[in-house]
Amino acid sequence: MERHASYRGYAVDVDPDPRLEAIAGDRVHGAGWLARRALGVLASSPRREWPALAGRIERLRPEMPAIAAAAREALAVGDVREVLRRADTERRRVAAAAASALAGEERVATISNSSLVARALVLLRPPLVEVVIEDAGDEGHELLAELAATGIRALGVGRPAARVAVVGCDAVFADGGFVNRRGTGRLVAELAEVLVLTERWKLVQGPTPATWPAPELFEVVPASPRVRFVQ
Repeated sequence: MERHASYRGYAVDVDPDPRLEAIAGDRVHGAGWLARRALGVLASSPRREWPALAGRIERLRPEMPAIAAAAREALAVGDVREVLRRADTERRRVAAAAASALAGEERVATISNSSLVARALVLLRPPLVEVVIEDAGDEGHELLAELAATGIRALGVGRPAARVAVVGCDAVFADGGFVNRRGTGRLVAELAEVLVLTERWKLVQGPTPATWPAPELFEVVPASPRVRFVQ
């Protein structure tokens, strides 16, 4: 039986299982991080419960299809560790490619709290990272703290001065549009280039839709020549 909570005044469906409820209510971590947490729920549960759990996981966060895709892959493969090994290999490759593409940039902008972006920035170690921050509850504060802990200079800004940004995403469509945290579209419109880091769990069939679930948190960004995908 589902219950309802709220986030900044918006209703949020949550699951009575506290492990799944934590995923449903999390507003500071990105889709890749939460997908791995969902796989942890499967791994720590009896195998006979996997089909029912995977179905509940698929319904948790429709705005983050990577969570459902990770659960489906684990159910199909039957081995969470193997699925995580594949995903981590992919993430290492994407982070390394992004760091290589950004080499030499004095300032790099980003938005939100993508674990994949954080991984790339730790590899790159640019002189300055500008994290777009909206308010005191912005998940970007988590990224600022993580970067500071690794010795990377990072500032919270309202409008970045960087030439280029690197962002994560929650969905990527066949025609080049994508979904990410609100405010990403402004980066695409104002900066010379935006690198979008993605992984197979976030690839969605079909064209870019006009709307997306949880519009108070996410926005659809149409295809743009300023966007370069790294996957």
